Amino acid sequence: MRRILTALLLVAATLVAGAPAQADQTIGYPTFGGPAIPAVPAAYTAGDMMRAIYDAESSGTDFWMDRLLARPGNDPAGTWLMTRGRALFMKTHTPSVIGFGGQVAYWESISNQSAYSIALGSGSWTEQPGQRWQAPSHWKSVHTSGSLVANVTKFITNENVAVTNVAVTNNGGSSATLNLRATSPYATSGSGSELTGQVNAYNNLTTIHPRLSGDGFTVSSGGLNRSVTVAAGQTVTVKVQMGFVTNELPGSLTEYNAYRGHSPATAFATHVREYNRWWADNVPYIDVPEPAIKKNVYYRWWLMRYNHLDADIPGQTFQFPTSMEGVLGYNNAIVLTQPMHIDDLKYLRDPVWSYGPWLSIGQTSKSGRFVDNPGDPENWSNSYTQYVAEAAWKSYQIHGGQPGIVGNLARYAEQDVKGQLSFYDHDNDKVIEYDWGALTGNDADAVSFHWRSGWLDRAEGAYQYSGAKAAAQAYALLGNTAKANEMNTLATDIGNALVNVLWNPNRQLFEHRHVSSNEWVPWKEINNYYPFAVGAVPNTATYRQALRLFDDPAEYPIFPFYTANQRDKAASGTGSNNFSTINSTVQFRLLSSVLRNYPNEWIDATWYKKLLYWNAWAQYVGGNTQWPDANEFWADWNGSSIQYRSWIHHNILGSSNWTVIEDVAGLRPRSDAQVELSPIDIGWSHFTVNNLRYRNSDLTIVWDDPADGVVRYAGIPQGYSIYVNGVRRATIDRLAPLTYNPATGAVTTSANVLYSSAASGMQAPAQVSHTGARMVDMLAKAGVDLTAGLTNLAAMGSATASHTGSGTSVAGARDGLPTNEPFWGAGGSPNSQDWYEVDFGSPQTFNEVWLHFRDSRPASGTYRAPASYDIQYWNGSSWVTVSSQVKSPGSPRANLNKVTFTPVTAQRVRMLAANASGSKVGLTEFKVVNRGGVQPPANRALSATASCSYTSAWESCAAVN
Repeated sequence: MRRILTALLLVAATLVAGAPAQADQTIGYPTFGGPAIPAVPAAYTAGDMMRAIYDAESSGTDFWMDRLLARPGNDPAGTWLMTRGRALFMKTHTPSVIGFGGQVAYWESISNQSAYSIALGSGSWTEQPGQRWQAPSHWKSVHTSGSLVANVTKFITNENVAVTNVAVTNNGGSSATLNLRATSPYATSGSGSELTGQVNAYNNLTTIHPRLSGDGFTVSSGGLNRSVTVAAGQTVTVKVQMGFVTNELPGSLTEYNAYRGHSPATAFATHVREYNRWWADNVPYIDVPEPAIKKNVYYRWWLMRYNHLDADIPGQTFQFPTSMEGVLGYNNAIVLTQPMHIDDLKYLRDPVWSYGPWLSIGQTSKSGRFVDNPGDPENWSNSYTQYVAEAAWKSYQIHGGQPGIVGNLARYAEQDVKGQLSFYDHDNDKVIEYDWGALTGNDADAVSFHWRSGWLDRAEGAYQYSGAKAAAQAYALLGNTAKANEMNTLATDIGNALVNVLWNPNRQLFEHRHVSSNEWVPWKEINNYYPFAVGAVPNTATYRQALRLFDDPAEYPIFPFYTANQRDKAASGTGSNNFSTINSTVQFRLLSSVLRNYPNEWIDATWYKKLLYWNAWAQYVGGNTQWPDANEFWADWNGSSIQYRSWIHHNILGSSNWTVIEDVAGLRPRSDAQVELSPIDIGWSHFTVNNLRYRNSDLTIVWDDPADGVVRYAGIPQGYSIYVNGVRRATIDRLAPLTYNPATGAVTTSANVLYSSAASGMQAPAQVSHTGARMVDMLAKAGVDLTAGLTNLAAMGSATASHTGSGTSVAGARDGLPTNEPFWGAGGSPNSQDWYEVDFGSPQTFNEVWLHFRDSRPASGTYRAPASYDIQYWNGSSWVTVSSQVKSPGSPRANLNKVTFTPVTAQRVRMLAANASGSKVGLTEFKVVNRGGVQPPANRALSATASCSYTSAWESCAAVN
């Protein structure tokens, strides 16, 4: 029989608090090896430091970020190619092939073949591994054949053009003539100077139209051929490029044609400058005293870029930019790791990077619990171990935006929480249950499943608590009090249930609960502490006792950061005992919450600092900063070195850059216009987080300890300072929590305020308006019009259709969200044409229709965009095609299609579609608007007076409209 919370507290109150564990964490700090990191080529500025670094070198082709992350010689992590496009990369890479040898991938490996290769004459060439030089933007290698040397430089542009420059030098005494031949398995047809082809991407998600060409090459026998004569002592350079062109990315063709026209030198300079300018446009500059941690921060910025898919594949799979677990391995957008990635991605200056993943998840999760992306069915989908809604809400607090953004977030979060409980909470006690050890991200290391078979009430239910709180705060910001109250009540119920069900007063621990026997499970993981990480645990001395185990490395060591409690792991005698950045990430989350909200005698800032250092150390091969390699996991720690690094390299699993920004520098996301800092003081003499994009302002945080008498940043006063748009706005004399009000310049802190001034124009998240073309397009594909708050007339009246297939409904196409399900579809229809109609109930004027066409790839071929369609209205006696229709795109495409036309006044409107061969038409959403209409009250601007600070205490948030 379940104990109620009151009874638990009474029992706990009778116990004598346990004495602190005696085996204090004794691990020291790791030792880093490797060369010094290169000095930045610009003096520090409180404005845009990354821009200053870029500008200092923008006229050349040698850039600081390339030097910082360069991998010279024979890389012990492997021959992986760091350069990639928004969808194109090399899944494997064979350096001995001149060109792009290995397995080329477009979102995923296409067919396990090379992109293209270039043969230089009939002789053999030997690649020199010791002379390799790889930077994030490009690769260089040296190949020799007798007296001939080929210096190869290759790179992949943002729009998926793979370019190879080959400079052949003749070190012999006489001229040499070479017949060059470039071939590709994907481009074999053509004449003149170009080969073309057509191939489907993995799982047939999109169609690629490869195009291969080269300077001075002509087509012959299915390849490109050219002869070059290299005089003695001379060098001849040639260039070959292959564009992986798709209809949905028009820039892929434009960029291919541009690089085809460039000289080799111009092609290289253009690409390297554009690639490195991205860092200046998107990445905040971070400086810390430990060089190895500083480099690791930038390595992880690169990982975010490298493990990101931005293919805009039409349909209900990868149309939104999203982070992938690891492109060199499983390459799945699994929901477990997405919130970890979002926590870091939100600090890239363009919100597309952090909004894209949660939009993608919300749009592909069938209006229910969050699941892995359906574009790759080879996934896991144990989805309750994720905190996407919590991370998404924090990303909104950083970047803000129009009401429609918040509306989608609120609905996704609500649907996830309710969906998780519906799917996993079998006994309806508001705590999820699970019954076997394939726990995504923990697998065989989750020892609790081995204690006894059967359902377990799980502490991971804490993430339904944080999801409900995120939904409540989003609804509150929209002014939807009823929904906010509903979700807050649900969060309270979940929080109470976590304590009632999982707290073991006898052991003073949160433990999973074996449902059938009603016994607490003594074997634990770090997962048992998730309720602390999200602030679901009351802050009392009784519950804080559970944290005592972190004082003992025999229970939970700082490093390695294992999943399982180590005493329980030994008792179980089961599974593996790997460790990964998934584990360190959740440990950071726990410490971030505990140090602020659950002060105790066992976990302190030193604990945090050691975790920070060991987390960075693990990501360097042998601790050598020359070779960062974030593997999927590690194993076989022998007390001084890691004996096994998993086969998935440069994996974005987990996250850590947010720890420097939010914990060390102290930035706390909020829902009002104020800036809150709450630093965890780990004893660093200085640091800066420079030029964060913070709701349309640029925010810089600087700490320079006055106690040491050393000025670390020229022109910057010592102390703890906030700069807004490059101008100092607040300084206090020590590291301490502070809240800065830009409207008044007031600083609230326990420290001495050395300076403060008001900063006009700083916005709350709700005051931000995103107008950039990319954001407008991305949100439109999620059903949100960022350009105007117009009434959706299609929500009025009633809907009918020519045929409604099994598993679909007419209501599914006008529920307000174009999620992959529910939807209306004409599956099984005998018709060559099918229609979907809305009767408004009274005449309405409209001039624009949004059609979100269903695409059922890769699961089936039932639904595809139609061959053609028209918008029609009923004139009282017959259906009439609206005049002057302008369709975007011009040909029907999966997901969003917009049709504008001369205004029509009618009571009924419909889409009439000609079904594509072998498939039927479906709609995930049908939207009708009057572009000249007035903004309805429901879409009024969000309140600027809403005030929420997203901390683990989950304080209430109220919006006044």
